[in-house]
Amino acid sequence: MLKLRFPLPVFRNAREIANGRNARMALKGLVANRAALIISPSFGSSQYFEQVVRLINAQSVRVIERSWQGEPSVEELSGVIGELEDFKPDYILALGGGSIIDGAKLAWLFYECPTLESELLYRPFALPSLRGRAKFAAIPTTVGAGSEVSSAAVMLDSVTNSKKAVVTHDFLPDLVILDPDLVSEVPPKVLKTTVADALSHAIEGYVSLIDNPLMNTFAEQAVSIIYRYRHQFSNDNWSSEMLSELQQAAMFAGWVQNHCIVGLSHAIAHQLGTFNIGHGLANGLLMPAVINFNYREHTAATKYEQLIYKSGLPNKEALLELLKYW
Repeated sequence: MLKLRFPLPVFRNAREIANGRNARMALKGLVANRAALIISPSFGSSQYFEQVVRLINAQSVRVIERSWQGEPSVEELSGVIGELEDFKPDYILALGGGSIIDGAKLAWLFYECPTLESELLYRPFALPSLRGRAKFAAIPTTVGAGSEVSSAAVMLDSVTNSKKAVVTHDFLPDLVILDPDLVSEVPPKVLKTTVADALSHAIEGYVSLIDNPLMNTFAEQAVSIIYRYRHQFSNDNWSSEMLSELQQAAMFAGWVQNHCIVGLSHAIAHQLGTFNIGHGLANGLLMPAVINFNYREHTAATKYEQLIYKSGLPNKEALLELLKYW
């Protein structure tokens, strides 16, 4: 794998992606002896829980409930890390929203590297290689975080009480499963804020100073999909087709975020997280002001106009209006 310190336009991705209704059947194709499934407590009562566990093709499966809330600190991860050390899985699966997948990545990191030096933790691309003990799969149950295709995991630095990113391309999963059935039980009110997160990834990545033409195409697709469903966000029942397309939009936007980096909205939203303000909601509220601020600069304004045109929106006002649905 290329390891570059300058933004050459490349495309890094998960090794395999299963997408669409019944994509969870891909779990039958795992090659594992011991599989650890990390979930939120709420998924234990899902109608799909037992089926997911049965589908995992492994001699032994252990279900582990997360030991953290929101972005985890090292201390909060210790419970899950301890269970991994006890069980010794050769495949770790994370099923949940962004904080579940990020926390599972970090627990996997400490399981692989139990003597990891703390000064390496927040240094980008300085971590040891992973997969010496286990592979990793991500199964998102929201439609916005993009953690399933991200080289980063966000954690809480308990010393400074601030969010920090741990970055390595080894975090890109061996398998990603996008199954709309596994999202269908999440309340639309919650899903809406995660869509706002995906939208902010696409918009901020598009106007980033890091130019990647391929990622621009994904950003345009993500915004176009979200715009197409805008009038249905207030409904209580989201169709399987809608959920599947929003999962794709979230993944497209996640690719954009991972390659082009996000901007001012995310910089502020991450800090607001320490006040228990949801990340997606914070971005949805901040983006209109950030767009208007950036519009004063000619290059950024040109990129916004291009995104608006290629995504099928009529004008800037339509983009700003789209950001009011959350």
